[in-house]
Amino acid sequence: MREKGIQLQTAVETSNFYMGFNMLDATIGGDSEAARKLRQAISIAVDYEEFISIFRNGRGLAAQGVIPPGIYGYADGKEGINPYSYDWVNGKAQRKNIAAARQLMTEAGYSNGMDPKTGEPLILYFDTMSASIDDRPMMNWYRKQFEKLGIKLVIRATDYNRFQEKMRLGNAQIFVWGWNADYPDPENFFFLLYGANSKVKHGGENAANYQNPVADRLFERMRNMDNTPERYEIIQRLQEQVRHDAPWVFGFHPKNFSLYHSWYKNLKPNLMANNLLKYARIDTVEREQKRALWNQPALWPLLLFAIAGVLVLIPAIRAYRRHSAARLMQ
Repeated sequence: MREKGIQLQTAVETSNFYMGFNMLDATIGGDSEAARKLRQAISIAVDYEEFISIFRNGRGLAAQGVIPPGIYGYADGKEGINPYSYDWVNGKAQRKNIAAARQLMTEAGYSNGMDPKTGEPLILYFDTMSASIDDRPMMNWYRKQFEKLGIKLVIRATDYNRFQEKMRLGNAQIFVWGWNADYPDPENFFFLLYGANSKVKHGGENAANYQNPVADRLFERMRNMDNTPERYEIIQRLQEQVRHDAPWVFGFHPKNFSLYHSWYKNLKPNLMANNLLKYARIDTVEREQKRALWNQPALWPLLLFAIAGVLVLIPAIRAYRRHSAARLMQ
């Protein structure tokens, strides 16, 4: 493809797929230190780098916070990592060792994953709309992530309508969901964790039902501001608050792959727009030249076919001559 001038362009999509915790749940939710450390431990254990490698063929970027790359307020490098789940090692983010997650489990009161109320492994429930046999490997993968902490994860799969009802009523405990940007602004992602948008209380898009007065005040200040250094600083404080409270396991941002011929111009990606055709520019002269070069007729098959035909006819001609000669001798 390189020899033909074909270009591969990749871009991280302005989307966020995350594992959410129902903050109204008595075990996994709430603002107690024990519940917070339990969520932080799970955030370390669920290895989304491995998920991307296995289930997305490497096409994704592990998320460090609420907003994806390309949205104002996204911080790259050491400044942008989630310090509760990652360390900065040799110039890149590295997920914390599982020992750190197990220590958080102990501090939360679940040493070795044991529930002190029952004396048995802690049981958590993963509510999903994925009931297909094709999803079993993924569900097993989620179980194994929780098993690292000694937690027994029970999969509760339903159809989508039932799943939606459970989310509206707050009957789900752990779930996976995502969001695609409607417009390129951090408000369009942080509003998913704004208390006034709680799904149960207000019917909004805050599926985790997260509510923190500090985060809410920061969001209200930030949402209608121009992109200034002050707004950037507020976004970082908001990211820090959400990372600390861990209402989500910040999953991953998908990665888009596209191939383009050399005659296709104006390739800068815009993953939120559908009207890209009007920006495209085609070098028609180059296209016709390449088509002529790549589509020259191959005549050798015809020559080969003719030779094969002659070779097939030779025995027939010889047989006919022998037959004719034999008749003349008679």
